[in-house]
Amino acid sequence: MVPVTLSAQTGDPVGNPVGDPVGNPVGDPNGRQALARNYAEIVGRLALTDKLFAAMTEQCDAKVAMPSQSYSAIDYALRMQTNMSFFQWRKQFSDPAQEAKLVEQLMTSTLNDIGGCEESAVQQWFAGMRQNMLQPSIGQLTELPNLLGISRDKPDEEQLVRVFIHQLARYKQLSVAEIRGLAMALESGMYRYNMIAFTNQIAKDYPQSVALREYVYQQTHTADDLYELADSLRFTDRERAVALFGEAAEQGSFAAQRWYGNYQACAGNTEQALLWLNKARQNEPDEASFIDDIINEINELGEPTNCLDGWVY
Repeated sequence: MVPVTLSAQTGDPVGNPVGDPVGNPVGDPNGRQALARNYAEIVGRLALTDKLFAAMTEQCDAKVAMPSQSYSAIDYALRMQTNMSFFQWRKQFSDPAQEAKLVEQLMTSTLNDIGGCEESAVQQWFAGMRQNMLQPSIGQLTELPNLLGISRDKPDEEQLVRVFIHQLARYKQLSVAEIRGLAMALESGMYRYNMIAFTNQIAKDYPQSVALREYVYQQTHTADDLYELADSLRFTDRERAVALFGEAAEQGSFAAQRWYGNYQACAGNTEQALLWLNKARQNEPDEASFIDDIINEINELGEPTNCLDGWVY
């Protein structure tokens, strides 16, 4: 894993571009190798950034460590997309001697650029690195296709349960993607650690899932996360769930519009049901046939077939 160099002043990558994150040309016999190189370049860049932050912290006595949420975002993406953690990638593919040499060179050039260890200059550099280097690199990483077959390591179920409990206890230090995974586990009873490792031994806890969904929505304020919060609330507070489904539908969530339209039909509000179902159909034309099935059930039966006592099942 050969990390690219970093601009000490702006944090922009310097050197060859990572490549197209969407995939490789049709017929490319080395597509998998090219994808692996893309991963290695991005992970190398992120690993080098982590070490550079640590070196700056030590030399300048400054608090510029890799944010825990960023580390979680990197680790979660790698586990779900490659079956290997950030630590495993670094251990298996990095060259510590080369990284140490690069960090030393970058520290020298960075301190020259910013005029030494003056606190405001260091913090300004750190902010630039996070905005121009760290966040874009994480975005590139999460957009890469899955890379199969580079590791078959699989923790046993007892280990997975311990990991889940550990992650749940520190969820505010994790990325929103990983928190969503924890919330899903609390709702379903199944925790997925990476591409191939999962356990069904998680105790369902809907109130805790709601707390996690609330926290995620506070961070993102997206319609889709509001929908997920409403969906979790179905099990504990139907009245509030319906209100939030309606808010998420208003904000443009397709899933919320579909659910809310379905619910209005179950409640006997046919006009509102058709309004929201048609909004959902316009929002996601690819789902039009599914929405049409619901509308046909309303027209023929008076309500969708998944209604029971005025609720959606």
